[in-house]
Amino acid sequence: MLCSLVIYLGFATFTSGVPVDNGVEGDPEIECGPTSITVNFNTRNPFEGHVYVKGLYDDDACRNDEGGRQVAAISLPFGSCNVARTRSLNPRGISISTTVVISFHPLFVTKVDRAYRIQCFYMEADKTWIAYKIE
Repeated sequence: MLCSLVIYLGFATFTSGVPVDNGVEGDPEIECGPTSITVNFNTRNPFEGHVYVKGLYDDDACRNDEGGRQVAAISLPFGSCNVARTRSLNPRGISISTTVVISFHPLFVTKVDRAYRIQCFYMEADKTWIAYKIE
């Protein structure tokens, strides 16, 4: 028991000492497209990590492994990767949402990692009917 406690404490000390000199700069840029949502992150330093949908890290289609640039991004098609679709009556339209995680270390969760609830709202077009009478 004492041996496993010492190993655990040693591991906890090692993992808490992993420095990650990076972070998200500003707010993420969200592009609400006709068939997908794209999220772009600007980072302080070149990014070496993962961008993924919360809970779906093991699904390659729902994760983007970035490296070497100061921009990290993920594009999520509607109908996949837990992208939720909800109809709204007031205002009339459709809301598309999901939660995206940006992880700055390839193996560990760090204090600079962030999760964002992403939402796009597509307003329903106003259908105004005009009647014409032709004689």
